[in-house]
Amino acid sequence: MNEHLSHSAALGESLPAPHLLDIVTRHTGATICVVDTSLNILYANEAYANWFKVRPKELLGRTLTSLYSEAARAQFGPHIDRALAGHEVTYQRQICNFEGHEVWFSISLHPWLDEDGQVGGLVNSALEVHELKVTTEALRAANQKIFSHMENSPLAVVELDAQLGLVHCSSRATEWFGWHHAAHQGDSLLNLVGDGARVSALRKALHRLLAGAERQNRVEASFIRPDGSVQHCLWFNSALINPRGETVSIMCQIEDITERVAAADRLLHLAQHDSLTGLLNRGAFMVRAHEAVGCLNGQGGDATEGVVILFMDLDGFKDVNDLHGHHMGDTVLRLVAQRLAHVVRAGDTLARLGGDEFTILMRGKHSPQELQQFLDRLLQIFDTPFALPDTDGVQVTLGVSIGVAAHPPLPAQVDELLTRADHAMYEAKRRGKGSVHYAVPVSA
Repeated sequence: MNEHLSHSAALGESLPAPHLLDIVTRHTGATICVVDTSLNILYANEAYANWFKVRPKELLGRTLTSLYSEAARAQFGPHIDRALAGHEVTYQRQICNFEGHEVWFSISLHPWLDEDGQVGGLVNSALEVHELKVTTEALRAANQKIFSHMENSPLAVVELDAQLGLVHCSSRATEWFGWHHAAHQGDSLLNLVGDGARVSALRKALHRLLAGAERQNRVEASFIRPDGSVQHCLWFNSALINPRGETVSIMCQIEDITERVAAADRLLHLAQHDSLTGLLNRGAFMVRAHEAVGCLNGQGGDATEGVVILFMDLDGFKDVNDLHGHHMGDTVLRLVAQRLAHVVRAGDTLARLGGDEFTILMRGKHSPQELQQFLDRLLQIFDTPFALPDTDGVQVTLGVSIGVAAHPPLPAQVDELLTRADHAMYEAKRRGKGSVHYAVPVSA
């Protein structure tokens, strides 16, 4: 370093100042001129003179205002005024080159001081930045296009940094979640979404991206809106990886699937429930029964537990259809379902198997006294007649016959229990309406 400085000093001492200035300015790649406060040109390098197709000495004594058009002077005039006031000024503008093409230049104006310390003029240097400007403008236009797509997309878009901090979110994300990149800049998304089962899958998915286990993933999460309703969202997450294989940012595109989930729930409800009474149907009942018996067979439950199936058939229901029509019969079935639902305990399963047949699945061990008390309550709900709507007070009286199959002592098999309960129900009917009959083990 010291040798280089000494060599530079020696070079400055061995060369005349004008020659040294010419060497420096000729090889900078910039157009340079020096003017006084009246904008008279005191010095111009070859690059500057070439713009006017003259030699540098031909520019000496001429003024900047004489070299440029009125339109050009209107562009650079305010910048020169600021520089002559003592400010260093840098700006960009387009200049027409030899071929008549507009080329972008970055222009710097540096005031210089005279012997009295006053601004004696300025040094004007300009570097061509056309390619950089064009590239920058193209990048700006591309970013603007991307931003426009983000803002106009039906998806909410969220950008995260490598620490899952919020970098940017679209207006739709602000609308849905209340986040705004200006107010929540750098806030952890994990803090913004909160905890709980609703977002646990999202948290795990984002951590997999950070760990490099995945480049992209999709996951569902739900959020509570300010009005208390639930918004279901599908998150499409993708990681931006640097050359070292590290995740530097994550882009999340979020779709509102609330209506889709609601539609799926409605279809599931229709598939599992009886359309007339709203109770579970036979298929859903069988699923619940197999789950209960599966636990008894050591598939995750307590083997000391039991299960009871009650099979019920209405007494006198055929007369309702015959006397009042099937439409009124449907109404009575709905009324029966409502009364049964008020008696069934939490954890038990009530279903309509079809026609006027209902069934109840009871889980857990029940003493004979407890089971009898529950059966008594079932029978009692039929003590009160059913009032038929829009019939001027017409009432119908129904009863119920109940077959009971329990494990233990019967085998822990769903089809066996249901069949034995069905047979026990028919035995109860033969013994008299409003009766209960218990199935006995096969060996009895």
